[in-house]
Amino acid sequence: MVYNRLKLYKTPPKTVIIGASGFLGSAFLFTYRNIHPDCVGTARKLDGYNIFYVDLLSPNIAPLKLTEKGHKEALILAAIPKIERCEKEKELTRKVNVDGTLELIKQLVSEGIKPIFFSSDYVFDGEKGNYEDDALTNPITEYGRQKAEVEARIKDIAKDNYLVVRLGKVFSLKKGDNSLLDEMASILASGGIVKAAFNQIFSPMLISDVINAVAYLQAKGTTKIINVCSPEVWLRYDLALEMAKAMGIESKQIQRISLDEIASEAKRPKNTSMIPKRLLSEKQITFTSISKCIKIIAKNYRDI
Repeated sequence: MVYNRLKLYKTPPKTVIIGASGFLGSAFLFTYRNIHPDCVGTARKLDGYNIFYVDLLSPNIAPLKLTEKGHKEALILAAIPKIERCEKEKELTRKVNVDGTLELIKQLVSEGIKPIFFSSDYVFDGEKGNYEDDALTNPITEYGRQKAEVEARIKDIAKDNYLVVRLGKVFSLKKGDNSLLDEMASILASGGIVKAAFNQIFSPMLISDVINAVAYLQAKGTTKIINVCSPEVWLRYDLALEMAKAMGIESKQIQRISLDEIASEAKRPKNTSMIPKRLLSEKQITFTSISKCIKIIAKNYRDI
């Protein structure tokens, strides 16, 4: 994936990116290497982009010599994120998402490196929505339970020197990356039907806004748990309707469904909207309008 250079509000300390080949990790690595060209990125599957091997099934960061190379903090983005896989393969995914992640955190702390763990809105049951940073977790999926367990146990390892970044849906503006809005636009442009749940509610955020917010929080030395999402709350169905409108496509290509109709191993939480209360208190942080993002992505497909 190719990224534009992102101007950050503040410069984060030198940071290792654990899970640097994924959607979020590769974006963070590109941005942070513009600041610290030799910052380390790791992945289980190497892609030739000067990334080092770390497997959360048996993590070992000693060969990376992170402290020796001046790294102060670590973004932990590596995980098995597939909801259905976590339900089907509980034991294996737990070894990666919980056991291996906690062992990694122990190793980072022992080297004096602050762990920054990326969690999910799936730690909530989705019954009420509008969850604040300190809201009690009550996951209903195995993936959510795994994330919630690391959230709860990281403080025992890192004491007060850690940060949990809790994300909602993250998307980019790049055509063809199949993230949230691009997937809708691609289906609509091809004449397909977008099935969109009228009862799935969440707090999406543009990937560049996520990176800028996290870099700012790092520079400020923020700790504990923080919701990193847009203050906007959306129904998936409304997103699809607005995308169709922006593309000049009839709404009959949007099929209104219930989340309960989706065949899945996991029962998904319906309302995982979050209030980024701590983030909103940081006046320098801005949020890109979701409607503006929809218009940009719609233009990607109108200008074919």
